[in-house]
Amino acid sequence: MKYFNLNWLLLFIIYTTPASSNNSYQIDHLEPPFWWTGMANNTLQLMVHGKNIADLEPELSYPGVEINQVHRLDNPNYLFIDLLLSETTKPGKFDIVFKESGRPLISHPYEILKRNADSAERQGFSPADVIYLITPDRYANGDPDNDSEPSLKEKPNRKNKDGRHGGDIQGIIDHLDYIAEMGFTQIWLNPVLENNQKKYSYHGYSTTDYYNIDARFGNNILYKKLSEQAKRKGIGIIKDIILNHIGSEHWWMMDLPSSDWINNEGKFLQTSHNHLAVHDPHLVQSEKDAFTDGWFVKSMPDLNQHNPFLATYLIQNSIWWIEYASLSGFRVDTYPYVEKMFLSDWSKRITKEYPNFSFVGEEWSSSPAMIAYWQVGSHRYDNYKSYIPNMMDFPLQEALVNSLLNKETWETGIKDLYKVLANDYLYGNPYNLVVFAG
Repeated sequence: MKYFNLNWLLLFIIYTTPASSNNSYQIDHLEPPFWWTGMANNTLQLMVHGKNIADLEPELSYPGVEINQVHRLDNPNYLFIDLLLSETTKPGKFDIVFKESGRPLISHPYEILKRNADSAERQGFSPADVIYLITPDRYANGDPDNDSEPSLKEKPNRKNKDGRHGGDIQGIIDHLDYIAEMGFTQIWLNPVLENNQKKYSYHGYSTTDYYNIDARFGNNILYKKLSEQAKRKGIGIIKDIILNHIGSEHWWMMDLPSSDWINNEGKFLQTSHNHLAVHDPHLVQSEKDAFTDGWFVKSMPDLNQHNPFLATYLIQNSIWWIEYASLSGFRVDTYPYVEKMFLSDWSKRITKEYPNFSFVGEEWSSSPAMIAYWQVGSHRYDNYKSYIPNMMDFPLQEALVNSLLNKETWETGIKDLYKVLANDYLYGNPYNLVVFAG
């Protein structure tokens, strides 16, 4: 009799236990973390990352928001959810519910915020501005308590010239009056997003989280506070962004969304650094790819912007930071290293959302022709469409130095400066170039 009851109990457990319990699923990242009403583009793609999340079907119920499509890649730990936001969508909160066979297992809150009325018409930096470049870690330590963060690998070491020295966002806020008194009207900060590399992380160019300020600099709220307080003093904030690569400690590298997320199948192959490769009509395609698809250095995996989900992620992230932090501009690192058709799409989306926003690309070349190629309105040798309004004027910077140092002859001295200025006819608008005079 006892044997019979035991078997009956086992059968009962088998038939009443769910095929999958919610312990099998979790959400580690959902990005962008929130969005806004009234954007020029009414679509939004959410990246959802968590254990086996692709097994589930997302659903939501909120007026003016609907799921248009759900995408699954080759990693079951990712879902990409395409949302449509109608013109009548109102600010509010709702849950995205993830179901298996119609049964809710987990949910995640999401919020649509009200967009500021004048956000789309924000004015970017202009030739009237004077820009102050700051490397935050080397500037001022306004909060010694954040010098070392338990979750971040590199600790402060002021004796190491390549180490972290403790500067932070609070230190910049504390010196806004000083910056304003010197006559500066824009602050360009070297990257401040999380850079959780084991060493040499102070410079910020190895992003490990696109949506969070590095905790050793402060946090997102403090970064927004910096922008607001600077604005009151007539100073705009220019964010230094990297579209080309990430840091090798980025959480993606532990669990890539797809096999083609990183160029060269995720394996290190250094870029040729041959800027001419983009333009050389005699170069074979493999040589062109060696420039754009190679990694900058081993600790900076090269992003594959041909992947449409990565491309959308980067575009939305740029827009998110403009909207969230009320930015006046971007400085775009390693501009020509990035896939050029993506740059066309990216710059078009930015200008569609913010027609008067300013963003400047870094093409570190002394050739005016190579700089002009990227600027909107320039005449090109091909049909490439670019929408970036500003570029760094490295040719003029180099010529300025040479004109002061070289001996005065028929061809050198002040003539060095003249020869560069005479090439201004190549640019769509030479007065929108940013002169790196420091």
